[in-house]
Amino acid sequence: MTLSTPVNPVEIARIALKRLSERALPPTPENYTQFYNAILTIKAPESKTSTEMQVAWQVLYKLDDAVDGASLLTECLLENLADSNQVFEQKLGDLKQVRQAHVAQQVSIEETQASLEDMLNVVISTTHNVHSTVRTSHSDLQTIRDSIRHIEEDLAFNRKVLEQDALTGALNRQGLDHLLLREVKRAQRIDGRLTAAIIDLDDFKLINDRFTHLVGDQVLIHMTNLTKAVLRESDVLVRYGGEEFLLLLVDTDVRGASYVIDRLKLVAGRTPYIHHNQRIEVRFSAGIAQLKDDENGRALLLRADEALYRAKQSGRGKTEIAD
Repeated sequence: MTLSTPVNPVEIARIALKRLSERALPPTPENYTQFYNAILTIKAPESKTSTEMQVAWQVLYKLDDAVDGASLLTECLLENLADSNQVFEQKLGDLKQVRQAHVAQQVSIEETQASLEDMLNVVISTTHNVHSTVRTSHSDLQTIRDSIRHIEEDLAFNRKVLEQDALTGALNRQGLDHLLLREVKRAQRIDGRLTAAIIDLDDFKLINDRFTHLVGDQVLIHMTNLTKAVLRESDVLVRYGGEEFLLLLVDTDVRGASYVIDRLKLVAGRTPYIHHNQRIEVRFSAGIAQLKDDENGRALLLRADEALYRAKQSGRGKTEIAD
């Protein structure tokens, strides 16, 4: 699949119906929609970049091939075992007839031995075939298991790549969706604290206009590195917008978040970006909000964003705390 190839909805539908059939689920509209969206990795094709869709489909096709391989292998093994079982039953019936004939003295000892040897050879040969098939199946299953492990590793790596901002290496909005839900649940479960701080670089357009967008990109990378330097390992940095960053501070209240923002301002003031011996001062405004008991992640970010808006309205380099 090339980067410009559109996703075929018919192919998605085919795989969705196949998954329903494998799980013996009725193809109701609800079940179909659930599997269709899962295969489409939740988001519609229009909302994903071509690279994201390519990665998603590559993983999906690999997993589909592995499942098909395991299914085919299982069918072959069951057929072989069924055929072998039929042979065993037939020879067991023949053995009973020979025994009855021998008891009734209808056949000689030599004839009985010859019949038994013939049946034993067939049973040994069939058992050998079964053993060979099981051994081959075990090897094939191990290969499929290794393939699935590689798929899981590829999926984890690709997910990490897709959830990173390509320019700064910070988490992007897509990666934030999953992490925010997890952190909110964790904070509410253990009655912990979770605070969001959104910062917006002041007069960033002037930097782009004066020094070009390439220099503006370097300033964003510079700001990312400064922010990571003042954060803990448990904190999360997200490229929230063009020149906006979100700091998700775990086990931190408003006072702690304010301290982090003040420290970042101090570090940024002491560490300007240098371009051709010119100092480019990096200043920013910030909005802070702490998670409430009955609040979800989106509401938390909305309040932080509203606080940031107030800070931008009050002048450069200001910090506002949400109500």
